[in-house]
Amino acid sequence: MTFREKTHWVALVVMAVAFGWYFFQLHTALPHGPGNIAASGGLLTAVTIGIILAMSVIIGIIAAVNPRDAHAAADERERSIHWRGTHYAYYPMVLGIWLCIGLIFAGYSTPTLLNTLLAVVVFAEMVRIGVQLYLYRRDA
Repeated sequence: MTFREKTHWVALVVMAVAFGWYFFQLHTALPHGPGNIAASGGLLTAVTIGIILAMSVIIGIIAAVNPRDAHAAADERERSIHWRGTHYAYYPMVLGIWLCIGLIFAGYSTPTLLNTLLAVVVFAEMVRIGVQLYLYRRDA
């Protein structure tokens, strides 16, 4: 498994855990209403810091174990995998943005719109990473 594939696994797991916790807390522990923006902002700050710390530590350990692999330049296969993953993530992103536009016209609250946008971005990013991991395994 290459260094980039390992970092993709780390990113997928960390994002799934962190944002799974965020959206669970958002819908079970936080009050809904106008004050929800501040509360979800605090949760989002904690999630962001947690993701940065977890990924930095885990990827740092992976890089320390095999520094030569960590510093290797991306080859044509890896660049193609990156491009294709980004290509596939574009479609759920566009559909999610159209969903959010529909929610605006339907009169949904600002916290709902912001969290829906966040969910769209997180889902598209997880699609990108998932496709890349699939391609790493399929092309291996």
